[in-house]
Amino acid sequence: MNGKKIKVTDSEKKRLELLATQWGVTVDFRSYLGADMFARITIPSDGMARVEILEAFSPEEYYAKWGNRDVPEDKLFEFLLLHEIAHLELEHHKKKVPFHTEDANWWFSFKEQKEKEADLWAKEKLCGP
Repeated sequence: MNGKKIKVTDSEKKRLELLATQWGVTVDFRSYLGADMFARITIPSDGMARVEILEAFSPEEYYAKWGNRDVPEDKLFEFLLLHEIAHLELEHHKKKVPFHTEDANWWFSFKEQKEKEADLWAKEKLCGP
């Protein structure tokens, strides 16, 4: 399933860079992030969070993997940025999985819950409550 790709425009990059700055993060656009990845946030030792977003992808591939079909194609780049910022704002990086966790189902449930929380936060910022 490939479908047509959307590509972030130069003007949209500028708008998203400004939005990222307002939230205290930087944003970079990449041609590749890894299998099934559309965006990610990293917090290096200097503490300045960085969001990386694919510069072009198929909306259908995104929707098939993550759902969120209520986010229009023309808002997907902004949504991805806000979703990654949500992980920071919701302090997901501080919610550690116990080392003794051996139950894979528990771990996937924990991860899925954090993703849903980030989706909701991002949608509220994108569209209002």
